[in-house]
Amino acid sequence: MRSASSLLRRVLTALVMGIVGLTMLVWALERTSLVNFAALHDGAEAQIPMRVYVTMFIGLAIVNLCTFWAVSQWSAYLRAHPDAPQLPVWFLLVLIVLPGGALITSVATHAGYIRSLDAVPVDPNMGFIAFQVMMAALVIIALVLLGVRWSPGYKQPRNAQPRNPQPREER
Repeated sequence: MRSASSLLRRVLTALVMGIVGLTMLVWALERTSLVNFAALHDGAEAQIPMRVYVTMFIGLAIVNLCTFWAVSQWSAYLRAHPDAPQLPVWFLLVLIVLPGGALITSVATHAGYIRSLDAVPVDPNMGFIAFQVMMAALVIIALVLLGVRWSPGYKQPRNAQPRNPQPREER
C-alpha cells in the first residue's frame, strides 16, 4: 500500500510537469496567433517556424500524459482509502466554471486588444501566458478530481469480489 506522502510526491510531480506542458502549449498557441495577426495586419502570409508546432505538440503530449497519470494515481489512492475526504462537487464545478470563464474572457479581450494595435508584436507576453496556464491548470485539476469521483468502480479494487453476489439462475 502506498503512503500519503508518496502520493503527494507523485501528484506534485504530475502537477509541475503538467504546468510545464501547459506553458509550452499556451506559448505556442499564442505565438501562432500573434504571427497570424501580424501577417494579416501587414497583408502577408504567416510564416510560422516549425519549432513552434513541435513545442505545441510536445506540450500537448506532456499535458495529456500528466493528466492521465494523475487520474490513475488519485484513483488508486481512493481505491486504497475509500473513506478519504474529497472536495464537494459544487466546489469543483465552481472551480471549472470561474477559471474557464476567466480564460475565455481573457482570450477574447486579448484578441480585441491585439487587433486594435498599429504594430502587432510577435513575442507572447509571459504574464498573459502565466495567467492562461494557471486558469487552465485549475480547470484540469477540477476535471481530474471529478473524473475520478464519477468513474465507475474507482473505490473497488479490480480483483475484489462484488459485495452482494447474486446466484446465477440455471436455464
